[in-house]
Amino acid sequence: MSGRVEGKTALITGGGSGLGRASATHLAREGANVIVSDLNGDTAQETADTINAERQGAAVSCQHDATSEDDWNSALNLCQEHFGALHVLLNNAGISIGGDIESTDFDTWKKLQEVDVDSVFWGCKLALPFLRDAGGGSIINISSTVGIMGNPLTLGYGTAKAAVRSMTKSIALHCARQKYNIRCNSLHPTFIKTPLLKRFADAVGGDEEKAYDTLRSLIPLGDILDPIDVTPAVIYLASDESRMMTGSEFVIDGGLTCGYMPPI
Repeated sequence: MSGRVEGKTALITGGGSGLGRASATHLAREGANVIVSDLNGDTAQETADTINAERQGAAVSCQHDATSEDDWNSALNLCQEHFGALHVLLNNAGISIGGDIESTDFDTWKKLQEVDVDSVFWGCKLALPFLRDAGGGSIINISSTVGIMGNPLTLGYGTAKAAVRSMTKSIALHCARQKYNIRCNSLHPTFIKTPLLKRFADAVGGDEEKAYDTLRSLIPLGDILDPIDVTPAVIYLASDESRMMTGSEFVIDGGLTCGYMPPI
């Protein structure tokens, strides 16, 4: 299949690297026009340039602090001015900082909630009128497996991603009640080979392959994710193929959330 999101316009936060860049590129290859936003305007532009090298005019970029109401309004207005409508919002921007209840300081806790929760609140709230004016659309919120299952080492991050999971369901039901034709779903990947995961490797001694091997051992299917393992789900949720999916959790985790699998 090709052209599965032909004619749609998507705004991707955190699009300058990792899953955001991979998602923006995949959406463009399936026919969407994309607004690539990122706190780092240079990396957002790099993603847009890569997309435009394949399909000229398919992407524009903007520097965007996803915790800022003003920056959200600027990004959404850019989308409207440049492409005329918004059909897909991918709330991907986020940070990950480890720590348990005793080691996590309050400033770190607040920062995680601000970047990983408040950004999604602002994006969903401010994008609703644009999506509604376009006749409806799809909101995709990136959560995590730790938004479903507990982890003592990711107190703040896990709490934030659980909040995104709950917020997604609330927004989905609100939009359904209001008959906006706007769907809202969450994606829950496990460990992905992105700059966030590299920072984890650095934090545990800098041996990237050793860190990855440790994580692989936790996953029943025996491997961590590449971004391309996740982006097909983004395409599905962005497309009309998923028209009857809202408030759902799309888990891509190699079996991690199934429970403990003892060694044979």
